[in-house]
Amino acid sequence: MQTKYLLVALAAGLIMGCASGAGNEPASVKTAQTAPTFTQEEKDQMTTEEKVAIYNTQEEEKDQIICRRTQITGSHRKRTVCRSLAQIRLEQEEARRTMQDIQLGGASASDQ
Repeated sequence: MQTKYLLVALAAGLIMGCASGAGNEPASVKTAQTAPTFTQEEKDQMTTEEKVAIYNTQEEEKDQIICRRTQITGSHRKRTVCRSLAQIRLEQEEARRTMQDIQLGGASASDQ
């Protein structure tokens, strides 16, 4: 019963907070948000996707994490691989350079 009252109070607080802050600041002004706090039990019940979503709301775009399910070579199983956007871009740039070196017939950076 106590949990029901707590949920109702939390919902009311969220609604009031959203209604009172809407439209008061220009879109270009960012306000400092404190990171949400969760109990260990709540953290244990969260899925990886939920944890990543919470993390991404607090980080700059280059530091955000993207998770993908990928096939393991030689297996029917899939695994989740999580990398930051900066890591993905770096790997793409390295792959582009390697392909360019192969196409031009030049030596790669590791051969020099």
